[in-house]
Amino acid sequence: MMAEISIVVPAFNEAEGICAFLKQLDSALSGIDSEIIVVDDGSRDGTWQAIKSQKENYANLSAMRFTRNFGKEAAILAGLRHAKGRAVVVMDSDGQHPPSLIPQMLEIWREGRAHIVAAQKTSRDSDSLAAKANARIFNSLMKLTTGLDLSGASDFRLLDRRVVDALLEFPEKVRFFRGMTVWTGFSTVNVGFEVPPRIAGSSHWSTSQLAKLAVIAITSFSSRPLGLIFRLGLLGIAASFLLFLQAIYSWATGIAISGWTSLTVVILLFGSANLLGIGVLGAYLSQIFEEIKRRPEYLVGETL
Repeated sequence: MMAEISIVVPAFNEAEGICAFLKQLDSALSGIDSEIIVVDDGSRDGTWQAIKSQKENYANLSAMRFTRNFGKEAAILAGLRHAKGRAVVVMDSDGQHPPSLIPQMLEIWREGRAHIVAAQKTSRDSDSLAAKANARIFNSLMKLTTGLDLSGASDFRLLDRRVVDALLEFPEKVRFFRGMTVWTGFSTVNVGFEVPPRIAGSSHWSTSQLAKLAVIAITSFSSRPLGLIFRLGLLGIAASFLLFLQAIYSWATGIAISGWTSLTVVILLFGSANLLGIGVLGAYLSQIFEEIKRRPEYLVGETL
């Protein structure tokens, strides 16, 4: 029989806190017909053993373990494919997505007010300065290159079954869950929450990992960077035309050739722009390469 709600929980190296998280989640789901699906994204610590130790405590718990780390997007996709609920909640396992918010999200969905209930961060007081700066840069880049304002947005959201089925029909393998749910256009209600401290350990997101996510998210979700390169090329043509007029004027008036400094600056500027353009094109080609290989998004090594 289909549960009312499925909870999809990606987990990576959360051995210290996963048991406490499951206890919080079970308390929040008291009296709710639910199933919990934990996806161990190839953790290298004792996360899987900790999950297995909790099976007897929670009859509605199921889990799967990837053969290696395939990334959070793959873990979310695996959870959505196995979720059977009429609504699905995706949330992190580190405790920074408070389970206590689920009943409020569920009530909004039950009332038919929205197909998507998106939890938005009202503050990031528990984050370090570096994490706050990384998030600000990431959100600014996303807004500039895709037009999406993801300030305060998170992967913590409730999806109606119609939304889940729509997402699962998307053929692409390189995915950006947060952006794709917005793209569907289903009615959405935002619910604010303050980010609590992690249950245990520290964040696994480094600056380089966030930069990689930004490249994947931007190139898989928008072609706007290609348009920006085109505009930069037009700017280069305009600058070249002005330099050409300057050369003609110098020749006609017999003025000694000048402008080496400005010419050097222009050459450096547009030489760097060419390299940037090649890099952007390379990122898009990389996405195409991943798509045409047709490899599975993940491999499951063990299930619970």
